Amino acid sequence: MVPNAGDSLSDASGERLLGSFVIPCFREEATVARTIAALDELARSKPELDWEIIVIDDGSDDDTAGEATRAASGIGTPVRLLRHRRNAGLGAGMRTGIQASRGDVVIAVDCDLSYSVGDIERLIDTWLVSHPHIVIASPYMEGGATERVPHALEVRSRAANRFLNFAAYHDVKTLTGMVRAYDGPFIRSLSLKAEGADVMVEIIYKAQILRARIEEVPATLSWAGLETRVARGSLTSTTSRLTTYRQLINGYLWRAYWVPLVPGLFFGLIAVVLTLTGHLGWNGVAVASAVLCVSLLVMSLMSLQAKRYFEELYNLGFGLKRVAGVEPVRTPIVTHRVPQPARVRRDDEATGAKQGNLSLDAEWVDPDAAGAGSDDVTPAAHRSEGDAD
Repeated sequence: MVPNAGDSLSDASGERLLGSFVIPCFREEATVARTIAALDELARSKPELDWEIIVIDDGSDDDTAGEATRAASGIGTPVRLLRHRRNAGLGAGMRTGIQASRGDVVIAVDCDLSYSVGDIERLIDTWLVSHPHIVIASPYMEGGATERVPHALEVRSRAANRFLNFAAYHDVKTLTGMVRAYDGPFIRSLSLKAEGADVMVEIIYKAQILRARIEEVPATLSWAGLETRVARGSLTSTTSRLTTYRQLINGYLWRAYWVPLVPGLFFGLIAVVLTLTGHLGWNGVAVASAVLCVSLLVMSLMSLQAKRYFEELYNLGFGLKRVAGVEPVRTPIVTHRVPQPARVRRDDEATGAKQGNLSLDAEWVDPDAAGAGSDDVTPAAHRSEGDAD
């Protein structure tokens, strides 16, 4: 049952639950202000939780940070602006935002709002009811839909998700989508390292290894009115295709044993037949060459898997060191603070909630340090006790 609007939710310690919106941005000066305003309105419609908005400017060379600052100065929900000194990719932006978040529930949001605010609200409601580890906005499950997505991109995305669904441990229809709700402590505990959009598959892969509970809700992926996004080269170019190929390799990691097993049985059967029938001439040489080729390809994939295992162990060990105070690379540089207006008291805050001046933090963050497990990616908390938004 979804809590009624205005009902205060708290954790076991009696403190109000906090929700975090995480918005990675790159060259989003045209959309970031609208998205911040829409999420502020959504936060006000969910007063049962306190809310914060975290904007990650991933090295944009336009006025994304300025637009975010101006938008934050006109709303009541606390906003933090984290800036990468260089463009580091969606994965780095997600890691920075996740590690900076303090929410009991963390909502990852596309800055273009290609999923509607209504879809995002359903993610929140699902998490409030059953508290799964991950809730996915799914256009590819029954009841989901897509609108005006470029045909080639949609075909490629659907094919990749079908393959990943086939390879995954559990039935998940949309593994590549960005818009999700995460259990805050759970997602912050994951050791993530992907730099690009394949971080979405990495999250599902590692969550399934941990036997996390994953739910999907039907959603509509709409590119209506996003003509500039359609024209953006990175979404339809070689970069986008390479992202799809990396996601397919992630699918291999789920079921690595299939690759050597299937051709091994097939060519083993051929070898037995040729041996029993005595056909060991040139045909036998051709078959032997084919077997050698397949064997080398399989060895290559197994080497890739071993490399990935090494990287996972190294990344996990680095994250567990917890020596942020010794390593300057993990320390962000606070650049400025922009005051936000004092919160306007609402009728449903008449229970004695304190009023407070909210602020926008803007800070530079080293993207290479984000997601490594550090607890000090952000400065001291700016959440006001008792805030209802």
